Amino acid sequence: MATGFRLLMKWLAIGLGGIVTLALIGVGIVYVIIGNHLGSRFDVRGTEIAVPTDAASVSEGARIAQLRGCNGGCHGDTAEGSVFFELFDGTRVIAPDLARIAAEYSAAELEGAIRHGVRPDGSGVIGIMPSEMFQHLSDADLGSLIAWLRKQPPREIKLPPSRYGPVARLMLMDLKRRYGGLLSAGFIDHSAPRVADSGDDPLIRGRYLALSVCTECHGADLRGNAEDGTPDLAIVMAYSSKDFHRLMRTGVPLGGRKLGLMAEAAIFRFAHFTDEEVDSVYGYLRSLADIPVSRGAD
Repeated sequence: MATGFRLLMKWLAIGLGGIVTLALIGVGIVYVIIGNHLGSRFDVRGTEIAVPTDAASVSEGARIAQLRGCNGGCHGDTAEGSVFFELFDGTRVIAPDLARIAAEYSAAELEGAIRHGVRPDGSGVIGIMPSEMFQHLSDADLGSLIAWLRKQPPREIKLPPSRYGPVARLMLMDLKRRYGGLLSAGFIDHSAPRVADSGDDPLIRGRYLALSVCTECHGADLRGNAEDGTPDLAIVMAYSSKDFHRLMRTGVPLGGRKLGLMAEAAIFRFAHFTDEEVDSVYGYLRSLADIPVSRGAD
């Protein structure tokens, strides 16, 4: 009896050891796969753009930064950077000091990083940085944004680099499986023409604003993602102009229910839209109801 018990425990120990070994091998494979993916290089070079220096452009750059979440968001109150989040496994994701980057990069390098998600050395930025949205920024808006960033003082002490521990890499592996990649540059058509930005046509202006502000959460075609719980923005058809203005200023939707991320975005970002811009976005989003939904939005 005792011999049988010892034999059973021996085999259980061997089995457990095998499981642990396989788990460690699996984690090691994931670690390498994610490391290789994050280390991908892209043959994309930024394009030189004009950066204004007048006070009005710098002021507009501050508004553009607020609307797109560059300040008062991931990168801190004045784009000085922050620790975006940390995990117990040593993971530390850093939203970098944009003022320091703006001072160190040329305008072309900044264009490449912002619009294309590619650093000067060809490495890609992780998808938390919404370059898919920023790719739509006009030269004028991007120039004003850079002008404002260059007026901000860098941190006196540099932030540490990002690092990804085993738990984070397992999470990233799942995200890679679900979305096909993790780097912003991998989702962008780098040769696509810029969308039109016309102050004369409200519908064209509304499309530009919606694509360069709302796609971060609602997808490249603004039709939402059921898996992520983000709605198709054609839902705006249900809103009156007055209700939509209230939503964009306060984050309060029809029915008065409480929203999470949208409420924060409205209060801290979208409240900086002018009334005319809100009207333009409203008009364009209502037109989405006439556009068939592609399966990619699901």
